[in-house]
Amino acid sequence: MIHQWEYDSRRLNGLNMPQMMSELERIGNEGWELVLIKNDIDEKGTVTAVFKRKKSETISI
Repeated sequence: MIHQWEYDSRRLNGLNMPQMMSELERIGNEGWELVLIKNDIDEKGTVTAVFKRKKSETISI
């Protein structure tokens, strides 16, 4: 059985750590796993976070 993954990226507030941690926890509760946070902070203080989670269907070999 092979698991397939889906990916998503979201912009998060990188300057307000409590707010970012709350948002990461909410996203994690949706089944998403944080893969990385890019070092791309913009003038508004947001950063790109990349997530993955297993797709509901799997492939049997």
